Amino acid sequence: MTASCLVASCLVVATSASAQTADNPLPPSTLLSVAATEPASDAQAAAPPAAPADAVAPTADAAPPAKTSWITCGNLWKWFDSQCAGLKDAWNDGSPTIYGSGYTWHDPGTYTEEKLDEFNSHAWGLGYGWSKTADNGDHFGWYGLIFRDSHYQYTKAIGWSWVTYWPAQSDFAVGLGYTAFIASRPDIANNWPFPAALPLAAVKIKKLELLGTFIPKLNAGINHGNVAYFFGRYQF
Repeated sequence: MTASCLVASCLVVATSASAQTADNPLPPSTLLSVAATEPASDAQAAAPPAAPADAVAPTADAAPPAKTSWITCGNLWKWFDSQCAGLKDAWNDGSPTIYGSGYTWHDPGTYTEEKLDEFNSHAWGLGYGWSKTADNGDHFGWYGLIFRDSHYQYTKAIGWSWVTYWPAQSDFAVGLGYTAFIASRPDIANNWPFPAALPLAAVKIKKLELLGTFIPKLNAGINHGNVAYFFGRYQF
């Protein structure tokens, strides 16, 4: 609204006030109410609303939220601390790794010929996981694996592994380590999952690796014998 319109409005109000005063005077409160109903100027209408007093302006260099950790490694015996840190890094930043299950050896000195004929030695199977090689050359990995066992049934396992090598950082090396896992198979505990840990031996050629483990006999007598299991993995 222009200044001339404001002046005209004021003249109208003043004229109305004079007329009313002469004939039928209005109280001052009525005149103030009439003036208050006049529309605001263009500048006032275009002004943006004021921000609330308690509003906080965002800062350009605000730090991102801290990354939460599912486990804290520290204040442990040195070896356990290195295991914890390595497995944690493999979980968070590991590379895809595929597993191939291949062969089961049954010690003929602990089984009869008839029992050996019943066993399956071709433990075909597949697995997938993720793993990472530490700065010192040690290998840490998580995996899931399914393969055909000695009784032509399927064994399922999920777990982790650690292997250290000689030479420590070389394309060709031999290694020793362990694996800890939870497995299930029909001939043990009626297929209920159970925990276990086994030793590992390895031969590594760059990213391809052949591994083996040994399962000693737990019961006395014949046909409760020693078993060796071999499988491989490739880390992408």
